[in-house]
Amino acid sequence: RTNMKACWVCVRVLAWFCCITAGARLCEAKVIQGAVSSLQAWEEKGQFVAKFCFHDRQALFQYSTNGSSSNGGRWIVYLDNAWPSAVVEQDCQKRVAMAKFTMDLVESEGSQHINQWKRPHFWFVVYADDDTCGDAAPSENHVIEYELTFLNPDSGGDATDHFGEDQRGLLVFYCLLLVLYCAGTALYAHWVWITVSKGAPMHEVLKVLSCIMAVHFFSAFFMMVHLWRFSSNGHGFPFLETLSELLEIIAQCLMVWLLLSMSVGWTLSSHYVNPMKDTKQLVTTAAVVASHVIIVLWEQSYQESEYTYHVHESLPGRLLVLFRLSLAGLFGYNLKQTISMERSTLRRDFYQTFSIWCYLWFLSFPTLIVIAMVFAEYWKHWVVTVGVTVIQSAAMALLARLFLTRSLYWEVSTLSSHTLPLKRDRGGGLGPYYH
Repeated sequence: RTNMKACWVCVRVLAWFCCITAGARLCEAKVIQGAVSSLQAWEEKGQFVAKFCFHDRQALFQYSTNGSSSNGGRWIVYLDNAWPSAVVEQDCQKRVAMAKFTMDLVESEGSQHINQWKRPHFWFVVYADDDTCGDAAPSENHVIEYELTFLNPDSGGDATDHFGEDQRGLLVFYCLLLVLYCAGTALYAHWVWITVSKGAPMHEVLKVLSCIMAVHFFSAFFMMVHLWRFSSNGHGFPFLETLSELLEIIAQCLMVWLLLSMSVGWTLSSHYVNPMKDTKQLVTTAAVVASHVIIVLWEQSYQESEYTYHVHESLPGRLLVLFRLSLAGLFGYNLKQTISMERSTLRRDFYQTFSIWCYLWFLSFPTLIVIAMVFAEYWKHWVVTVGVTVIQSAAMALLARLFLTRSLYWEVSTLSSHTLPLKRDRGGGLGPYYH
């Protein structure tokens, strides 16, 4: 009964996540639908609608509304070099004057070509009307439904590309990542099958790591499908993007649990209690994982506002960086305590090597967030997304190689009494190990 209640709670949390994240993701699409109002524009001294990073060539901004504006409604478009000053400007008239250009909503449809030559720029779209800079609230709240389309030029110079400069190349990256995943997973699955087919049971570490790799693969696959569709319609498949993010969270939590458990001696000593049977260890791990999930959910559902270029610049993004650093600190503390009580020289040597790959996984995200600060705004998202994915995938591959070969880990862990690992041949390759 307790397990059923726990499962039901998990289902409700995941359903809540899917709803809020799907809504947030729709706001990030490059064909954006919504509504603006005179009252909100007056309260905010201009209602922020969207931002988009155009290339340094001719691009296109299109709009359509449910009718023309009767109170001087218009799109006010700012360039990124003027936007920070406009956000903090308290005088509404001066704020509006900082705009690069405006588009009056005298018709239900319109378009504007964006020309820039020096470098890519973020452009910010704000709605305002005749009541926006007034002293009193508007007597009538005019509401306009809209659809905005942002298009960058493709290789032929035609404005057909829905990807902003900050998202450029992500589809190609995920396609290449899946090809490497397929090749690596096929090799990994082959050797695991050889090990199991020899009659030995599959070790707990291999079970957990196999699950993590499978979840990572499907997360990347769903994201690739979403981006492929996004390239043609500007919306993509929001549900698949949400599902990809959800699977990524699950993989991250499993990896945190695996590394923290191993840092206190799991699978390295026959006297160590299984973390699933140790109540204190289970409660601690559950609290860490729950905190991690809450912060990640908060970050993923956080809509990028007019104040940030990247979601990791938000409050939950900063908290996530601090939390990852805390996890690395907790891992290091556990490892130090375990090494101090360890008498085996082989195990001490293993922990020193093992810690390198684990710190690589834990610190990749905070490190890349800091590194991205020196890049242009339109590179930040690409650097963090691609960098973290590549580094953490490499860390998992190195751990898989460590667990599946007759390495130092095999010598010092309980793996040596359960499975038949792979040996290194004289040519440096891998092959099944036979007793």
